[in-house]
Amino acid sequence: MIYSDRNIADALESGLLVIDPPPRRDLFDTSAVDLRLGRRFSVFEPPLAGAGVFVNIGQANPEAVAARYGTPREIPDGEYLELKPGAFVLGSTLERVAMPRHLAARVEGKSSLARFGLSIHQSAPTIHADFRGSIRLEISNVGPFVCRLTPGTRICQLIIEELKDPASEPLHSRFQEQTF
Repeated sequence: MIYSDRNIADALESGLLVIDPPPRRDLFDTSAVDLRLGRRFSVFEPPLAGAGVFVNIGQANPEAVAARYGTPREIPDGEYLELKPGAFVLGSTLERVAMPRHLAARVEGKSSLARFGLSIHQSAPTIHADFRGSIRLEISNVGPFVCRLTPGTRICQLIIEELKDPASEPLHSRFQEQTF
């Protein structure tokens, strides 16, 4: 069952679901709550002409690859990061979430941003039951426009779903408690 805006508000008010900072009422839609873009990014530059980086995706640790090949950037208030066509960055939500063991969620992009060619979350949209942390976003610009990524912008929506039964085990994930 997907939670309605009322269900989400009730779960937040009761403390069963945590979104920090708490979402303002204008961030709710009928069946989702919008999350905003944080200020920290890993920016990936294209390799030098004639050079290439190969990643064995079956064995590589994505966080180690991001640390080695991504340039950390923190965007100050009132500024933005320009994402050129064909570019890719890792970002995160401003909000941290804490899911109980009986709820999971999906993070989805916003159609208004997709219409500019901005893809917010490449794949694996599931936010597992018992997850805690900010949500890492894989942001790509597949459109023809340079897009300005401004911290605090509504960047994605969180769709909350109730599990038939609570998860039997705590979540064991290398992404648990991620801050960026």
